[in-house]
Amino acid sequence: MNTGAAASGAAASGFRPNIRKIVITLDGNRKPQIAKEDETIILSPANNDEVIWESSEPFLINFKGNSPFYEKQFSNKYAQSGLVRRDVLGSPNVFYEYTIIVNGEKLDPRFGVDP
Repeated sequence: MNTGAAASGAAASGFRPNIRKIVITLDGNRKPQIAKEDETIILSPANNDEVIWESSEPFLINFKGNSPFYEKQFSNKYAQSGLVRRDVLGSPNVFYEYTIIVNGEKLDPRFGVDP
């Protein structure tokens, strides 16, 4: 087995995702909330954009209809989105809505994909 200087995987190819962190907190009524600038996020496949959701509470992310990612559901256990699907075409008029669920309470932000 050759363990030479060649690296493997994403690091070897120079690929580094651009990770956008979305922090989920609870308001005074224990409903989920996120920062105002995270209510609508425009992702750029050309920049290898990914999203990671974080919260001190267990959460579920559930996309309504289509998802711009390969998966439609995420949670505190599987919180990183991965890359935008290759078959997603960007448009300034198309948005992907999803629901953040914490303690049975919901919040409905959205994503767009940079054309």
